[in-house]
Order: sequence, then structure tokens, then C-alpha cells
Amino acid sequence: MPEKILVVDDDPDMLRVLRWVLSPLGGFLEASCGRTALRLIKAEKPRLILLDVMMPEMSGLEVLRAARAINRSAIIVMITGLCDIEVAKEALDNGARAYITKPFDERYLRAEVERLLEPGDKKAASGRPWRVQPS
Repeated sequence: MPEKILVVDDDPDMLRVLRWVLSPLGGFLEASCGRTALRLIKAEKPRLILLDVMMPEMSGLEVLRAARAINRSAIIVMITGLCDIEVAKEALDNGARAYITKPFDERYLRAEVERLLEPGDKKAASGRPWRVQPS
């Protein structure tokens, strides 16, 4: 059974890119706002959630905290154009497994998602939680 991956971003172009990059890895779900994302998390129980930080209505950090309350085992990756160490620290302290800045290399993002979906402890030992794309 393929893993369910939920992508939450208010930018339709970013959703299209992420669908293209990640849909081969599993069942692809998408939401353009926090409320829809939380409904999908409850109903579909995705294994991995890619979550934008800056969104209207509910910020990605608010969605992160609510998502962790709904499903503690979900792997949450923050993706954002916001390169802010304090926001990254808050996200990681609240249970995000990674913080990746935009723009990102599609191959890198796909490899990171594949790594996080690996079974066992291999993923915990091999990753760095905050990655900024090299210029």
C-alpha cells in the first residue's frame, strides 16, 4: 500500500510542482489552507506532511501544532521561503522533522522525502533537520 503524502501550500503553482515531484512516491493529497489540511489529517491519516509556514488564516506553525495533536506519528516537513532561525527552531521544537527553504532542488526534496519514509532508525541518524538550498 503506498504511503499517503499530504502537501499544504496556499500557492497553486507550488502545489503543482510538489504533485509532480512527489506523486510517484505515494498517494498524493493536497490542501491550500490549514483547515482543509486538518480535516484531511483526521480522515486520511497521511504518513508524511509537507507544510508551508506562511499561509493565510492559519499559519503553518498553528497547523503543525494541531496536526501533532491529531496524529503524533505523522512525519512533518516544513517548506518555506522564510529563512528564519527562530521560526525553524519553533517548528523543530514542535515536532517538525525537517525545515527546508524555497526555492529547493526537486531532486533533493524527493530524496529527503524518500529518506524520511524509510522504515526504522536509519532516517534519524542520517539527516540534518534544517536545510537551506545552496545558491
